[in-house]
Amino acid sequence: MTDTLKTPPPEPYDLDKCTVKIVLLLHPCQTNSNDPDCTIAVSTHNDLPLTKIVKRSQLSLPEPIKDLLEELKADLPHREFHARVKQSKTSKQKTTHTAKSGKTSQPTESDTSTIKQVQLF
Repeated sequence: MTDTLKTPPPEPYDLDKCTVKIVLLLHPCQTNSNDPDCTIAVSTHNDLPLTKIVKRSQLSLPEPIKDLLEELKADLPHREFHARVKQSKTSKQKTTHTAKSGKTSQPTESDTSTIKQVQLF
């Protein structure tokens, strides 16, 4: 039973035998350029990453990443809606909480339980 709780042995510093983390940041277009920048970072073992900034036109993304970007593009309006709803709820809670007390104060025990419930979602 304790065997399942053991931490795995550390990965070797061998590119073919360790986990490699690759981060690709696609920056928005700037007003003076139709070819936005991208930041690429690679690292292993939680070490500092090696980074490079290139133009997006220099990238040749694999199909799975292109597919995911298309899915994300189609889903952005839905995500924006949910972000606005969440922001609206947060703003209303802050306004209601401040209006109740008339000043900023420590939350009461009942307020704390409400805050804990909201933080779970």
